[in-house]
Amino acid sequence: MAINITKHSFKYGSQKYFRGNAHLVELATFGEKKDPIGAKAYLDPEGKVARKHLKNIVKEGKPVSINWNQTTKAEVEVNGLVPVFGLNMKVARTYSYQKAKNAKLKLFNLSISERPLKKMLNGNANAARNYLADEGKDGRIVSEVWIVIETELAEQFDTAESISVSEIASGLGVTARGGRYGTQEITLSAGSVFAYKLHKVKDWSRGKKQIEDMEADYKGMG
Repeated sequence: MAINITKHSFKYGSQKYFRGNAHLVELATFGEKKDPIGAKAYLDPEGKVARKHLKNIVKEGKPVSINWNQTTKAEVEVNGLVPVFGLNMKVARTYSYQKAKNAKLKLFNLSISERPLKKMLNGNANAARNYLADEGKDGRIVSEVWIVIETELAEQFDTAESISVSEIASGLGVTARGGRYGTQEITLSAGSVFAYKLHKVKDWSRGKKQIEDMEADYKGMG
């Protein structure tokens, strides 16, 4: 897969993910998309869906290798030092660009598919749904996040028998059980996201009471 990191985007394969304001968003953060068709498009957060509503609908991906030699300090550190998760490290610690480059870190994604995202918004997340209805064409919700992880934690995610998410006081807990390093848990909260994808409402029911259809909004789309 082709990978490219710039100040405003992270490209994986044919899709580009947003990086602007990544340090302020989490999975299921909702808000207004600023500069919708510009190079610097980003989400201006309004709020986030309660973590309890994300149980059983979050999917995990696979660790992705990055050629850090093809990146620059200005691009990688656009939102500040890089938040990185490792073994026995529930909360991310920050790496400088040079340290990240030398450590050969990887990226890992967590996402909510369109169908469960719509069901969750219609059934539980009233504040988020009402905001999207009021905001109109620029209303968005974060449906996928990428985080940076150390090589050993990437091995844990690769070999884990199960990966689950749960609501905890400080954010969204992600637990990988039965892998090479036993059980490992990290906490996703504001300040831990490297890049993200958005979803928008495509069609509403009459009176905007329920969401009929949604669609993904990658960096560079409308």
